[in-house]
Order: sequence, then C-alpha cells, then structure tokens
Amino acid sequence: MKKIFTLISLILLLSVSQAYSQSKNIFFLFPFYAPETSLGLVFTDILHFKSDNQKHFSALNLFALYTLKNQFTFGVAPAIYFDNQNYLLEGKLIYTNFLRKFYGIGNDTEKDDEEEFVNRAHGFGIGFSRKIIDNLMFGVQYDLSDMTIQDTDADGQLQYCKTNGVISGFGFKAKFDTRDSNIYPTKGVFIRADYLLYNNRFGSKYNYSKTEFDFRNYFYIYNKKLLFSYQFYTEFINGNAPVQVLPALGGSNLLRGFYANRFSDNILLALQPELKIKITNSIWLALFTGVGNVYESLEDIDLNKIKTAAGFGVRIKIKDNPRMNFRIDFAYSNESQGTYFTLMEAF
Repeated sequence: MKKIFTLISLILLLSVSQAYSQSKNIFFLFPFYAPETSLGLVFTDILHFKSDNQKHFSALNLFALYTLKNQFTFGVAPAIYFDNQNYLLEGKLIYTNFLRKFYGIGNDTEKDDEEEFVNRAHGFGIGFSRKIIDNLMFGVQYDLSDMTIQDTDADGQLQYCKTNGVISGFGFKAKFDTRDSNIYPTKGVFIRADYLLYNNRFGSKYNYSKTEFDFRNYFYIYNKKLLFSYQFYTEFINGNAPVQVLPALGGSNLLRGFYANRFSDNILLALQPELKIKITNSIWLALFTGVGNVYESLEDIDLNKIKTAAGFGVRIKIKDNPRMNFRIDFAYSNESQGTYFTLMEAF
C-alpha cells in the first residue's frame, strides 16, 4: 500500500510541475487535539497551484496522522483542474486504523451504551467533472473501500450489525460554486449534490444508495469586519449499508460539541451558522452553533426534535495566498463538550 501511495504521489507531482510553471508546496507538522483522538500529530504536504487568470486552486494533499490512542491514517487526495478549469479530477487513496465508538442506531441512543471498536479500512475514490456553464460542473464518480472492525465487545450491539466487507459504488456528482476561494471563502455560494449506487454487480457486499446535498453561503457584513457563513447539509442512505458509513452527527466539522458518530441512522439533516469577527488581519474570533438530527426514514423526520450545539473559537492565519488558518474551537452540547485544535475551517 505504501508503495502505491508513493508511486501515485510522484506521478501527480510530476504532472503538476510540468503543467504549471508556478506552484507552492507547503509542509505542516503540528500537534492537534479532539475528544475522539486525544493528542495527535499530523504531517501534511499540500501543493497548491493555479494560473493567474484562474479563480480556484488545484491541490494535491499528502497526509499522515497518528494519535496517542494508536490511531493512524495516511493517504493522498488530489483535486486538480485542467483545461482552464473546464475539467476537474478529484480523488482519494487512504488507509486508516482508527478507534471509534458506537452507541447504537437512532436519535435516542444512550451515552451509557458506548461501545469501542477499531475500524480498519483502505480504499480509493475518483471523480471526473466537466464545466457545463459558468460555475456549474457535472461529472461521474466511483468509490471502493474494504472495511473490517476489530476489538469489539463480545456482548455489544455491533455483533448484530452489518460491518465487514467491500463496498463498491458508481454515481454522479454536480457542483455549483461562486465562492471567491475554495480554500478560505469570504463570499459566494457553494452547492454540491452527490449520488452513489453500491451494488453487488459492482463487487459490493452491500446493496444501497447514498445521496448527499451540501449548501454553503458566505458574505461579509459591517465593512468586512464580520464574516457570516452557514451550511445546510443532508445525507440519505437507502438500503442495507454497514454501520461505518451511516450518516452521523458529531466531530470537529458537523455539530461540534457532540462526540464523533454520536448519533447515526439512514437520514441526516443539519444546519450550521458561523460568525467570524475580525480582531486583526491575522486573528479572527468565531461564534458558531448547529442544529440537526438523524432519522430512520422520511416519515420519521420531526423538526421539533433536534440536537443542538454551540461554541466559540479563534482563527489564526498561518499563511497567505491561499489563506489557511489554525483553528481552535471550544464547543458544547446538551450532553458533552469538545475542544478542537486543527487546520482549515469546519466548512
């Protein structure tokens, strides 16, 4: 697996260096913290590149992550525009060995039913999109992953759930993007819709479909001293999917304050507003909240029963062009709290 990562990375780096005369290669080695991982160390090598007349950056991200809980992930994730940004190639190649927690399926599971397990998975995904009109791209995608779980509780709930096996799915993707930057946006709209069908005819052990819809909006207010953004995200699973891929709330990006994968089921709905307040050119304060829930079916959706979380944080600029921030967030929910030290924004 490591040899494959190295070979693909070298090929991509060579193609980028030939296609673009100017590029910026950035190395990061920094500690991070999240309730799910405890203290960890992440190495990432991010190559950003674009021509002067192009709006969005292409990127090639090589990364490796290790935590004090003996969790690790490494992989490569390209997102490369071609032909004056008329075409976009996206992908991932990843291997992960992560300790996770399972509380059962549904929106009323008890925290005391917590069950730990080690999720091991390796696989890849690839997508190819073409610009249809300005800001709108449409394409196809493929996803393949081989998953196993280990170190489960012999008396736990996971023994009754679908877990191990290969998933393989083909699908479509569409993206509408008017943001001024795809790394650190300050204005514009981002809309993404993905559909993947996993079926045994493609080599998948499980038969199901996954639909995702992601809407984001960004704009300045009060003389560019306040930056307001919000995200509406929904995900639908139809069929028999393994528990590792069920839509789930929690973690450093979706309803911060809940433990990652705290609530999972076939349907997820979430809304997240965030306000950033300028202190200096390099430091911004952030206030955020989030509401959402998971449901078994469309008939079960009840917007009067939602989970809530909120918090505050600091954004510290670590580089320009494109701007990247070090993110520190303190988040709270009605049952837990989380502290997150990481790169990049939640959305």
